Amino acid sequence: MAIRNISTKQAQYVGYSIFIFLFVLIAFPLLIPMGFKMLILVPLAFAIGMVGYWLGGFIHRRMSE
Repeated sequence: MAIRNISTKQAQYVGYSIFIFLFVLIAFPLLIPMGFKMLILVPLAFAIGMVGYWLGGFIHRRMSE
């Protein structure tokens, strides 16, 4: 898919999804030993996802110039 066919919103959502997925892959092994204490990392997952959201839009803007 060419960069011209992707909107900025789509790029931002893809960035968000990728960062959340990576966070879950990295943090999932902590789920077993930490138990319910792992729930404190949920806000951190959203914050990391927002970094991906911003980064997706930034990369899209730079590539479309």
